[in-house]
Amino acid sequence: MISFVLKILKAILLKLATTGTFNFMMPTLLKIDKYLEDKLGIDIIKQDKKFKEVYPLVSERIQLLEKEVIRLKKQSIKDRYRKKDV
Repeated sequence: MISFVLKILKAILLKLATTGTFNFMMPTLLKIDKYLEDKLGIDIIKQDKKFKEVYPLVSERIQLLEKEVIRLKKQSIKDRYRKKDV
């Protein structure tokens, strides 16, 4: 049960870290990553780098798709405000 919860937390933190949400907290996150690596054997940052090395085209495509989703969300929000004004 504990390992399942840790895997979920790991996945959430990895996703948030790769999207740039935690840029202001980077020093703290590096300390947490180091702690998890030492105590629990979980290394989030190395796993992400390893994925990018093994699958560079997939990683690049994922980043492009994430940027496109962000652009579409912004456009959708603008469109909602335009419809309210009319």
